[in-house]
Amino acid sequence: MSQCDAVVVEVSGKEVLVEVAGRAPTCGSCQTQDACQTGLLGLSTGPRRYRLDNLIGARVGDRVSLAVADGTLWRAALASYGLPLLLAIAGAAVGQSLAADPGAVAGTMAGLGCGLVLLRHKELRARHGGSVFSLHVQTREVRFKEKS
Repeated sequence: MSQCDAVVVEVSGKEVLVEVAGRAPTCGSCQTQDACQTGLLGLSTGPRRYRLDNLIGARVGDRVSLAVADGTLWRAALASYGLPLLLAIAGAAVGQSLAADPGAVAGTMAGLGCGLVLLRHKELRARHGGSVFSLHVQTREVRFKEKS
């Protein structure tokens, strides 16, 4: 499970805005001794903010730990690259059988377009469903640290 520490910077209704520091510290899974080059939640070097459901009653200033289940990033990468590619190839095959080369081109574009639409739908569902990462106590590990 990949984890990173965050600080609650805003509470509004049933949601919190958490801020993750610029670079995640090393996790021990690679030989880099500096900060992680890919980071847990993206490649950005500056601080990142995420709006999450506040299912644990966090308050401004609380230090929390965000956790992403093992395999989540791998599945996201596979879907992002594999799904459009497979649909483009399938569209090309169907188009080729129906209308030769022009059909293959049209089928490729149609398959690629369908793959991108499906990915967008999946992204929106994940954002609104909170299935990527959250502060939910039962499914995600949450640690509160004492204030220094």
